[in-house]
Amino acid sequence: MSEHEPKVDRRELLKATGTVAAAGLLSVPPSARANQDGRKGSIRPPLTIKPDKLSQELLNAIRITPRVNHDPFPAYADSYLPFAMAQSNEVTRSGRVWTAWIGGQDGPIAYLLASYSDDRGKNWRQPVLVIDPAAYGLPMGTRVGCFWCDPLGRLWLFFKQSCSHFDGSCSNWYIRCDDPDAKTPVWSDPTYVSFGASITKPIVRKNGEWLLPVSLWERWHIGKPFQYCYHELDAVRGANVFVSDDDGVHWRYCGGHIFKDSCFNEHSVVELTDGRLWMLSRCHKEIAQSFSTNGGRAWGPQSTAFPHANAKCVARRLKSGRILLIKHGKDFENRTGRWDLTAFLSEDDGKTWKGGLLLDERRDGTGVSYPDIAQAPDGTIYVHYDHGRTTHAEILFARFRDEDVLAGKTLSEGSALKNVVKDKNGMRRTTAKSD
Repeated sequence: MSEHEPKVDRRELLKATGTVAAAGLLSVPPSARANQDGRKGSIRPPLTIKPDKLSQELLNAIRITPRVNHDPFPAYADSYLPFAMAQSNEVTRSGRVWTAWIGGQDGPIAYLLASYSDDRGKNWRQPVLVIDPAAYGLPMGTRVGCFWCDPLGRLWLFFKQSCSHFDGSCSNWYIRCDDPDAKTPVWSDPTYVSFGASITKPIVRKNGEWLLPVSLWERWHIGKPFQYCYHELDAVRGANVFVSDDDGVHWRYCGGHIFKDSCFNEHSVVELTDGRLWMLSRCHKEIAQSFSTNGGRAWGPQSTAFPHANAKCVARRLKSGRILLIKHGKDFENRTGRWDLTAFLSEDDGKTWKGGLLLDERRDGTGVSYPDIAQAPDGTIYVHYDHGRTTHAEILFARFRDEDVLAGKTLSEGSALKNVVKDKNGMRRTTAKSD
């Protein structure tokens, strides 16, 4: 920013746009009132959305409270199979493994599905919930989601809704399950958090604050008819963090960084041992980084962390105190494509990296991509990702421990790579037990 450009107070701007967002909830278009009964077993409508002209009605639709389908079968028995884009996984206190992915397409009519396994990923239930705005007559899709177990043991699912591929604002929501190990998990109604999207887990700082990464994508992603909308959000169109100091009852804007040459952000935030925050964000040819010394309110200049494919990587602090990084490529010097998904560990806050456990080398189809990290109470690590989104439609996970990463090979009992969650034939089942 030059000295002649006007300075923008992001926190004041967010107060103003929050008022506008709340006002948008007051008007419900007729399309949103159609097909609201959600009958059990009803068939999902065709995967098409009629193009809309820009109108206040369409703008209002962006922040209509989502509907969650907790009984998605048989309506989705076949439709979710041909496409799969990984989103997130998490492990509860009992060891139940939850997973979420996107079905339909990577586009305006995408929808989110979630399932779980009670035997460390050997068998998976048919999807237990679906978030599909188009099924209720809304001209939008759900393309981003993130699971997170908080310190109280509650399971959160953050997700976003957007008209078009990206409407310039979208809306970021959560549902929460206070007993995610129950025989029949019960979820809260959706609660609005912010603009943007959260695809990486919150972190809990040493001072007790919770920080939620929230991406607001670049203007060049915005699709018609929204390409001239939401200029009031341009000052926060980047990698942001929201903060909660009351166990998630309220989330408020904290700060953020607009990375040069960024692409979707998809940023991870890690608290370093000296109290600084470290942000890693996706760019076209690298993973960029920025640091904050004041809890995320302001961020320092951008620098290169390492060359990387134009794809998501993820970093997270483990129970051991080490930082786990999942990236594309077997080293930190060469830029690859979406293959060679590899795990590394750092014992010095990301200054150097040890080990190198190759999780999946495959290049066929659309390769392997979109990792997420979860860690069980016993220290077992689960990394969730996809393979061949349109060709194989596989959601997979790797299961390992710190020592496997350091050794560069699976040594620990129970470690296993390339475990299938679902493919074009359905959910993985090794037993005949029905859901």
